[in-house]
Amino acid sequence: MALHRFEKGVLGRWLRLVADNSEPGAAQTQVPDDVAKALVTLRCIQAGDDGRWLITEKGKLALRMEEPGALQVY
Repeated sequence: MALHRFEKGVLGRWLRLVADNSEPGAAQTQVPDDVAKALVTLRCIQAGDDGRWLITEKGKLALRMEEPGALQVY
């Protein structure tokens, strides 16, 4: 049974936002609690020492796999 129900692409958009938030000088956008919980469950983000969300290596991989050139079609 699924713990979270989101439309296709929603978590990817929020993951991209977390990655953008971690850039130096970036304006911080609040991530909704249900989205943050889902991304933590998937181990794509984790809380930093300062309370900001940080993208994990798994999250970085997910973003790379989302890019158009990531998958080759044979």
